[in-house]
Amino acid sequence: MKYLKGLLILVIIYTTSCVPEFGDVGELPDDPSIIEILVGNENGKIPQENAIDNDTKIDTIWIKDKSVDFGSMYAQGNLQPGCIIEPLDGSPTFGVYGDFSTPRKYRITAPSGNFSDWTIIMDYYVPPVGCLADRWVGNISCTDGVWESYSPTFCIGEKLENDCKKLKLKFDFWADATAVVELEFQLGDIDIDTFTGSVTLVNDVTFVSYGDEMTFHSGAAGTYNAIANELYLELDFSGYDIGADKYPFTVKQIN
Repeated sequence: MKYLKGLLILVIIYTTSCVPEFGDVGELPDDPSIIEILVGNENGKIPQENAIDNDTKIDTIWIKDKSVDFGSMYAQGNLQPGCIIEPLDGSPTFGVYGDFSTPRKYRITAPSGNFSDWTIIMDYYVPPVGCLADRWVGNISCTDGVWESYSPTFCIGEKLENDCKKLKLKFDFWADATAVVELEFQLGDIDIDTFTGSVTLVNDVTFVSYGDEMTFHSGAAGTYNAIANELYLELDFSGYDIGADKYPFTVKQIN
């Protein structure tokens, strides 16, 4: 009997010690920030990427479909636990179609009451281009567009002055070891919609091959394609009758 009484006392003590006191309750979440914003239109969810800057409180949403109209979209918030979001300055309410063609402001409030004002920006995603000239540096392929069988036996690309828009090509014209040509090009600004741009030959280059003096003339010299990593050269040419005024070369990386 004494044993049972002792055991009962221990159970009561243990049970009492496991009851949490009011001061043991955890703190409320206190991070009024964004995990991800999802957007869509009448066709459903839109492919996107969030670029969240917690320092400036800006979430730039990169939209991967350039046909999307920012003037008619809806947004849904994936926020830190317990947070709520409310529009500021006439911004569209989340979950309702609205105009996101300009930056929109929202207040995010954490359960603790702490809040932060965020800006949400929509913009079209642009894949990174990188250094243009690097696509044609080192040993590359240069194909003669007039007589392919006379294509250079070697072709070397060099980035000039560490400038991604300056490129020099060195090759043996008509596979003639005595006619090594060096052409310096300026690569034009890229068109982000097509990832193409212009190519300009900087200086006239005169050389002799098989007894004829020939010149590649400075000026517009073709285009580049930054996706295919190819140069489509159309060089002003004189000194030998090739049946045209432009001498074509295709320049590309060696696989």
